[in-house]
Amino acid sequence: MEIVSRKDSKLLGRTELQVVFADKAGALNRKDAIKEVARAVNADEKKVTLIDLQGGSGTRKLVGRFHVYDSEQGKKDMSEGHLAVRLLTKEEKDAIKAEKKKADAAEAAAKAAAAPKKKK
Repeated sequence: MEIVSRKDSKLLGRTELQVVFADKAGALNRKDAIKEVARAVNADEKKVTLIDLQGGSGTRKLVGRFHVYDSEQGKKDMSEGHLAVRLLTKEEKDAIKAEKKKADAAEAAAKAAAAPKKKK
């Protein structure tokens, strides 16, 4: 793993990294990439966000963009929600969808019960 560029963003409370993983195409998943970057910059994995991970045609290297936040709260405030969902397993995603569906059904039932009935 080689850090190609490193840009500190004091206003956003994060460091933006561009990293090249040599000979890792097809062998490296998102969670492992986050672990390697966290280990390289001596940060907690919970403070590292993977923005994208791209492979190239005809090469085995991967290029990744990461944000390393100063705090977990900073990550929660600044990072986009869909990036965290990408790291979940299929079972975890299905469980979240089921909970959301139940909550939506309960909300719809509450609205139907609270709505006044029209008289003819």
